[in-house]
Amino acid sequence: MTATQAPRPYSEAEADARAARDATIPAAYGLPKSCFPLPKNVTTVLESSGILSADELAIVNLDATALASVIAARKVSAVAAAKAYVKAAAVAQQVTNCVVELFEDEALERAAWLDAELARTGKTVGPFHGVPVSIKDHINVKGHDSPSTFIGLVGKMVAEEDSHAVKILRDAGAVFFVKTTNPQTLMAIETDSYLGVTTSPWNTDTTSGGSSGGEGAILAFKASALGVGSDIGGSVRAPAASTGIYSFKPGFHRLPNAGIVVPVGPEGYDGILSTQGPMARSVRDLELYMRVMGAAQPWLSEPVVESKPWREVAAPTKLRIGVLEDDGVIRPVAPVRRALAAAVEKLKAAGHEIVPYKQYDYAENWDVLRKLYFIDNGDSVHAQLARGNEPIKPLIKWALRAVGTEPISGIDYFKLVGRRDAFRYNLAQYWRAQNVDVVLSPVLPGPAALHGNSKYWGYTCYWNFANYPAGVFPTGLHVDPALDAEDGSYAPRNEDEAHVYATYDAAKQANAPLGLQVIGYAGSEEETLAAMKVISEVVQA
Repeated sequence: MTATQAPRPYSEAEADARAARDATIPAAYGLPKSCFPLPKNVTTVLESSGILSADELAIVNLDATALASVIAARKVSAVAAAKAYVKAAAVAQQVTNCVVELFEDEALERAAWLDAELARTGKTVGPFHGVPVSIKDHINVKGHDSPSTFIGLVGKMVAEEDSHAVKILRDAGAVFFVKTTNPQTLMAIETDSYLGVTTSPWNTDTTSGGSSGGEGAILAFKASALGVGSDIGGSVRAPAASTGIYSFKPGFHRLPNAGIVVPVGPEGYDGILSTQGPMARSVRDLELYMRVMGAAQPWLSEPVVESKPWREVAAPTKLRIGVLEDDGVIRPVAPVRRALAAAVEKLKAAGHEIVPYKQYDYAENWDVLRKLYFIDNGDSVHAQLARGNEPIKPLIKWALRAVGTEPISGIDYFKLVGRRDAFRYNLAQYWRAQNVDVVLSPVLPGPAALHGNSKYWGYTCYWNFANYPAGVFPTGLHVDPALDAEDGSYAPRNEDEAHVYATYDAAKQANAPLGLQVIGYAGSEEETLAAMKVISEVVQA
């Protein structure tokens, strides 16, 4: 666009982008009339639609580890797996609006090649041989667009190369078949963009979370075997909690980040960094993902990545678990309190030691974090919106106002970084004094929110600022109006808490899944996942 050209009307660009996305969904996989009207809980639609055969339904019920195993044993072909997941993703799009682009032909061609290689050599290409993997939209996949939530970038961001993570997965035998939705700017824990709102399949009145919300929805619907997201404030953890799946946020630089598009910050910024992370349907899939990434030695081509192969560790037989019930800002609402209390009782009964954990200096954490999020006061965001004559979404407008400050540069920026580093040092001393293996906490103060209401991510972004690894697992519990109504007697301590309690409705959020977060010490990704595996198995039993 030249200086004299005005951007085309947003409504036209939006309609064209949605039509282009819809054109990637094969008409043959359209839902039959018998599926309508859709229920609020659409998790049963995949089976009731009749679009997938019994064999295909069996395939999509496997986690990535199990699917890789049956493909390697030649019990299921890579083509059959790809076909099943393409069909499932087409259905998922129709009920949750989670897809940016579906690429069936490319996926089937890749799967056919993998089948031929297995037949020719008798060996798999790698640990993910034939496993269909979904990708968050702002992560580059060669030959596919990465507009990263901005209408003005649609058609202008076609990747010439795979991102580093995608290359590693491709070398490990993965089949890429879909890119998934993110919220405008990537800086929200709901997913709403020029492609519309993405919903949780458990209750379509509720959010799928964000910013990896499309990944949350497609995995919860069993329309992807494994997903790749990213997290700068809770963006793989909020979707996991909102949709009932698993996710893992490692520390900065543990995983490769090259080839991930971030159009909302200045070049070279390193105040608070995003990290890519796996989203999955089991802890063992998360572990396999981390193992594959480590085995590829990504530091050899991306030197900022830690030279740290994945270590095989086992959690202690008896864990000492710190339990964070309330971060001092927002007390979780009834269903989250119920899920945490139930988890604690099961863990105690299993012989694990439970101790209270209080959040260290939340005020300092948030004061520095909010200033580092948008050091240009949102100028990069507004520039991208202006490129496409794109109106700002309400939650993004709120976020910029809530965390924005005057533009920060020069010595003031370095002072903030100094405060960040001092906080991390002090937190380390505090953590050690608590003598805990891990901390168990809420992910969000409530279950998946009714659309347009997600404004607090303090339980997750705290750990991005700290640079501690954290994972999320589903408890197996869901919001139950008979158990989880608030009686109105609690007096909120602040405006943020008042908003959460005012917008929570057990009846309207019925069936929303309830997840919990496991946090480990800085650099202890292996120990954190090992502990999460033990904890989740006890809690889900």
